[in-house]
Amino acid sequence: MKDKFVFIIFLLSIAALVYSVSRGPHQFSKGECALCHFDPAPSSADITADITDACQTCHKEYAKTQSHPSDIYPTISIPKDMPLSDGRLTCLTCHYAHIDESRQSSGKHYFLRRPVRGVVFCSACHKINEKRHIVFENIHKGTYEETDHATRIDRMSLECIQCHDKQISEPRNSLGAGIWTHLKEGKHPIGISYRSISTRKMRGFRPSDTIREEIKLYEGKIGCGTCHNVYSKNKSMLVIDNKGSELCLECHIK
Repeated sequence: MKDKFVFIIFLLSIAALVYSVSRGPHQFSKGECALCHFDPAPSSADITADITDACQTCHKEYAKTQSHPSDIYPTISIPKDMPLSDGRLTCLTCHYAHIDESRQSSGKHYFLRRPVRGVVFCSACHKINEKRHIVFENIHKGTYEETDHATRIDRMSLECIQCHDKQISEPRNSLGAGIWTHLKEGKHPIGISYRSISTRKMRGFRPSDTIREEIKLYEGKIGCGTCHNVYSKNKSMLVIDNKGSELCLECHIK
């Protein structure tokens, strides 16, 4: 009798596994509603506050594979059919959590909120140029002045500057160290060695080994990713919320 009971449990487990593998994406069971909803009778009005964490429950590789930052405060106009969460852009801004049969006729719909893909979908918020590239004209812009042609800034900073600098019109393979000028926040060096300047006495900088791990250095040098992270949930994608100049004071001594 005991062996028969164990065998039945085994068959049920196999059936559950087959069902979970064979069912389509986002075909949630009733027990899974709590991943995203507060209310036992879920609706689109009671979504959990942290949508990104809810999505990452299943999309565990999300941070490595996503093509657009989330949990950011957009500075451009967002269409009404692409909802924000407390003013933030999330996964649900561009994607449905559940299939919408009236809009999603294509087999490869990716749960997008509009029945189009690629640059056509992106053009809902972004301008597309004649080469079918997204024009990031509404992101904060500034200017970069290369001051040391003998050095090289890190790859991430190079990519950031080429999109954000309002004067660089052609792709560059490299840039030397220099000064980035924000439109509002003033100037900041890129590509200089923070480790070198922080070890000198009376320079007003904290030692590099005492600053928080969120603040990244690139072979000891300052880059755009030192202060910004496209996956950050803070305003302006700062690695640390800068209320009270908290981020600035991690490196600078008042």
